[in-house]
Amino acid sequence: MIAKPLDSLKLLVPLDGSPLAEQALPYVRMFASLAPTEAHLMRIIVPSVLETLTRYEEVFLSAASDTLGNHAEQVERMHEALNEEALRYLATQAALLKDIPTRADVAFGAPAELIAAAASGHTMVVMVTHGHSGMLRWAIGSVTARVLQMAEQPVLVIRSSDKLPATIKAPRRIMVALDGSPGAERALPLAVHLARIAGAELLLTQVIEPAEGYWFKMSADEAVGRLRELAFSYLERIAEGLRRDAKLNVTTTVPIGHVAEELVQEIERKHIDLVALGRRGFGGARSIFLGGTTEKVSQASPVPLLVTG
Repeated sequence: MIAKPLDSLKLLVPLDGSPLAEQALPYVRMFASLAPTEAHLMRIIVPSVLETLTRYEEVFLSAASDTLGNHAEQVERMHEALNEEALRYLATQAALLKDIPTRADVAFGAPAELIAAAASGHTMVVMVTHGHSGMLRWAIGSVTARVLQMAEQPVLVIRSSDKLPATIKAPRRIMVALDGSPGAERALPLAVHLARIAGAELLLTQVIEPAEGYWFKMSADEAVGRLRELAFSYLERIAEGLRRDAKLNVTTTVPIGHVAEELVQEIERKHIDLVALGRRGFGGARSIFLGGTTEKVSQASPVPLLVTG
């Protein structure tokens, strides 16, 4: 599957005002160094923030014996104030992108739903998550997980870091995780395009899970061996096409183990800079995504994860 060349990269970058979310901006600058790039910065304000601040303002005005006006008017004034503050914030972040064409929007509502809806027409969504669990994940990581579930466009998930450099280097090795399904193969076109513009090597990977007992007349080891042969044949068929038509340096690997764990380990073993995989591969239905391979890898991967399809 050969990627159709893109005229430009159109990146949707959700920002929530936190330094964590702003770690997406160096990646925007990196992509802009490789190809014409447009950035769409989006600040989303959740309804609970608007309502809470309105209530606080009403309490303070009442204590000062000021005229309150009706609640709807208070909400509208607070809405305008938050919108203006958010636009000022986005203008500050856009200035950091210098010569990159940038537009900014403010939206009020549920973050994941608004991001997924706004993603249409963009090459990818670029957003930051973290490797923590517990309460922090519900504050930030759950939004990323929901966007991965709902967005039709590719999503680049960047794991936050305490020491993220101001300048991000272009990827030199991109791994595409496949499982033989058309859903997983939907990760190929954009990964191939990024490999082309970055001059990166492409590594095609398929993990074979350990077998137990006997498969028909084969032992578990024989069954795994046969599955590895079939996987290598499948990967090499795709690799040959990419070497011939896309002029890329493509290698293949078939590790054995549990899929998510092996993919994360393969990142370390092969010195991978970016991983691409399809959200509909590795089990198929979008409805079983949460708790599945893609979410596990997105939480554990030390490098950015590009989820497509």
